[in-house]
This record gives sequence, C-alpha cells and structure tokens, in this order.
Amino acid sequence: MAKLTLHIPEELIASAKSEAANRKVSVSKLVTDYFRNLETGSKSSVSSDTQLAPRTQQLAGCIPDADMEDYVDYL
Repeated sequence: MAKLTLHIPEELIASAKSEAANRKVSVSKLVTDYFRNLETGSKSSVSSDTQLAPRTQQLAGCIPDADMEDYVDYL
C-alpha cells in the first residue's frame, strides 16, 4: 500500500477524525472509500441531509449498480 501526503486545513482534519470515530473506521478508510467512489463514478442515492443510523450510512451505496427497487426487493 502506498503512502500519500496531503495538505489539509486543521479544522478539516479534526472534522474527518470526528466523522471516522463516529463511523468506527479510520480516516484512511474514509479517504480510500471516497477515492473509490470517485474512481467508479458512483454516487450514493441518499442525499447528504438525510439522517441515517451509522450502520445504515456505512452500507448506503455498497451495491454500486443497485437501485431502490433492488434494495426493497432484498428487504
């Protein structure tokens, strides 16, 4: 695995650490997941202002090509 140096404002680092702690993942995992989403061009169908439980937030969008009907069928 490669190492990457980023220059990020302190307040964003604090925010990222807080978010990572809330999700019970590392900041590296958050960044990796973000880059993967950029790479695949996938976007979560859940709007950012929707309040979801932490576990649901982690799972939202985990099936890149699934639509809401697929989720409903599964449930």
